[in-house]
Amino acid sequence: MRTRARVQGSGLVGLGGDVQAAPAAAVTPFADDGFVEDLGPERCRLVAGSWSWAALAAAIGRFDADVEAVRPPELARAFARLAERFAAAADRDRP
Repeated sequence: MRTRARVQGSGLVGLGGDVQAAPAAAVTPFADDGFVEDLGPERCRLVAGSWSWAALAAAIGRFDADVEAVRPPELARAFARLAERFAAAADRDRP
């Protein structure tokens, strides 16, 4: 089943998707500008757009779920850049 959340049309730089280890029912209420596809009891696909790949990666990260697959490659690279930034921030706080 595919559920359409509210889609906002202008200013999109990229449209990307991922597969999350979370039920569609938990993701759909918060997928403001995207589509959620139910892939089973604990999995769904989110396709959304944003003004930048980094913003889209951060928006996906807010679901606090494991991400199994990411496309396109630009979105995957944005995840990697954010991971490096977050890891550096965590290292600065360690004694």
